[in-house]
Amino acid sequence: MNSGALDSCDVYVLGGGVSGLSTAIVLQALGFSVAILSESAPGRVAEDAPLDTAPFAEHRSRPNPSIATNFAMASAYPHNLRVANLAQISDDSQAVFKQLSQRINSGVSRYRMFEVFEQEPEEAPLASRRMEFQLFNGKPLDLKNTVDPPARPEAIYLWGWTFETYFADMPLYLSFLWSLFHQQGGVLTLTSTSRESIADLPAGRPIIDCLGLGAPGVFDDAAPINVMRGRQVLVPRAPRLTGKDGRPLSYNYTPLPEVFPRADSTAEYVHFFPRSDGWILGQTREPGLLDENGMWTGAAVCGPEIRVGEQLIPAAIVELNESLLKNWLGQDLSGRLLVAREGYRYYRDPTDTGVRLEAEQVSGTVIVHNYGHGGSGITMSWGCALQAARILLNNAGLRKRTAHGDPNLVRLIAQLTEPSSH
Repeated sequence: MNSGALDSCDVYVLGGGVSGLSTAIVLQALGFSVAILSESAPGRVAEDAPLDTAPFAEHRSRPNPSIATNFAMASAYPHNLRVANLAQISDDSQAVFKQLSQRINSGVSRYRMFEVFEQEPEEAPLASRRMEFQLFNGKPLDLKNTVDPPARPEAIYLWGWTFETYFADMPLYLSFLWSLFHQQGGVLTLTSTSRESIADLPAGRPIIDCLGLGAPGVFDDAAPINVMRGRQVLVPRAPRLTGKDGRPLSYNYTPLPEVFPRADSTAEYVHFFPRSDGWILGQTREPGLLDENGMWTGAAVCGPEIRVGEQLIPAAIVELNESLLKNWLGQDLSGRLLVAREGYRYYRDPTDTGVRLEAEQVSGTVIVHNYGHGGSGITMSWGCALQAARILLNNAGLRKRTAHGDPNLVRLIAQLTEPSSH
């Protein structure tokens, strides 16, 4: 480690994924000097390296599937997430995304999102907090003349909702965040993290633990985990598709269970997100665990699979998405390059306390934990980062300082961390 650079920092953040990076930027906005210690830095472009703008360039070297940031897609609203003060954390995240969306180079913009079901769903979570939220139900042909949702040609009746949401276009967004971090004097140290390496850090400096799936191997945590495998397909160079209002279009679509069943016979959904470099088609939510060799074992979705490159994926990810896109927008996958991949979402204590957002003392050092977000890492990143900062201020005897940088972002983060705002 570069001990000289580390000695000059007020706070250490463990983990260079979206949670660690967002937390570091929040702390910088509060006036603290920050070092990120991480085995990798997803989305970061070295200052002396040329920017590779080829479609999906970040996937050429097969990213580590246990680092969820490599596979992140959007910022809609949380699915299957447990965290204390969920509504407030969501509101805080949306406030920061709104501010970032006003910057041309941030990679954050507003999308039109559809959630569509072929069976009547449960109530939409946080519906009152979504932008331009609208419920719908009816026969596909009737809905086509109103909200015009995506529909499977064989679908008889649809339920769902549509709304606008902030979308983080990866890797543009990650590159922007790294630029913010470095502009404010952030220190990045690429290093492995272990109990021993933590003990070697300069004494007395607080630590924010954003290690994700690696956290339980470094800090004690007896909470059960669920490692959800996700498999998806990338379509490089596919066009960004927009609606009548000019907003890019995206969807989550849940067909009947027999069309795309999970291991427990419930319906799996597919999704579509266009990015600046192409489309992302998904997905699977396959619960399981990683064995001692890092191999995933669990309850895979049912149905036929196809091989795309070296990766086996459920045929429905391609076939159902193609059917939806062709029926909805006249788009198909004929002649397009397909790139398949799989990665893992780490859900901590998924049926109880969920995300770990709390402080503890380890050998006299204040540790604030911020991990276990599952598939809502981007969605909840700013809200959880702000909460981690509040916990740090309350437990480490630190006071906010005058910060430099983007004045709008600094002002917003200062406001959101005021006790009176919650």
